Amino acid sequence: KQWYQRRVAITAGAIRRRHDVHESNLSIILTELRRHFDEVALVDTINREHVEWADVFISAGGDGTFLNVASQLEGGKWLIGLNTDPERSVGHLCARSRSKKTNLKYIIQQIAEGECVFIKRSRIRVKMSYACTVGDVQIPKYALNDVYVGETSPTRLSYLELQIDKLPAEKQKSSGFLISTGSGSTAWSYHANALDTYRTEQFLKILRDSGLTNKKLNSTEITDVTNRFNDSFIYPAEDRRMKYITREPLQNSVFRAANVQGYAESITIRSLCWNGKIVMDGVQRKFNFDDGVLANFTTSDCDSLNSIQYVD
Repeated sequence: KQWYQRRVAITAGAIRRRHDVHESNLSIILTELRRHFDEVALVDTINREHVEWADVFISAGGDGTFLNVASQLEGGKWLIGLNTDPERSVGHLCARSRSKKTNLKYIIQQIAEGECVFIKRSRIRVKMSYACTVGDVQIPKYALNDVYVGETSPTRLSYLELQIDKLPAEKQKSSGFLISTGSGSTAWSYHANALDTYRTEQFLKILRDSGLTNKKLNSTEITDVTNRFNDSFIYPAEDRRMKYITREPLQNSVFRAANVQGYAESITIRSLCWNGKIVMDGVQRKFNFDDGVLANFTTSDCDSLNSIQYVD
């Protein structure tokens, strides 16, 4: 009991410290924005009135905050992310300094002076088709990072029929299907593909044992090879292509998943799941995907989100 109380006290203290850091940086952001721009308003949640009034939206937080705000905005809107806790969050979606500066005053000044790299982040549009009288339904949200398609329970195999561009349809059983954008190629998609140094070393050992190479790498070289492999899956946020990954495909005498990874412009999936879900950029946006329902995934320039990637 004493350990539990101590743990709760430590956790509460840590949360309070991160909250104080966020509030302090939020105050800096408001002060600097009001110094450079005429009309600035602080809101906790966005409604239709805000969308119609504002020219630019600023998300103060990390990537999660950016994704939450982005889900409320239609294509063509401006959204700039400012990382309020760079010690604890990388903030891939936030405006970053090429010179690694984290000073918010400097970053906002660079934005105000136009010393920045603008970017149009591609987003995924989802259209559902039902066999009943409902017909086609356009999901009123866009995925900026990624979409998960599969069973709700992580312990149940997901059964899906996939149509990648104009390739023949293929039925697969797996731990789910992941679709990502260029923005999402540094997020879940990156880690789903990533090797660690242990696996790289084991793979190289098999090559040596098979006589395919006689080169032995040291730990620094193995780390470099691993990083280069992992970084090869990162691609530009403006790219209209979608990256797809079949997670842990079932491979046996009945099911042979041939097309488990690649890039596509259009993906159509028919659910063969018991309790399927489509989850967009996190659990806040999930939709039922029951047996027989079709979902089509595409990208379009008109759905892209205007943003800033780098300053200076």
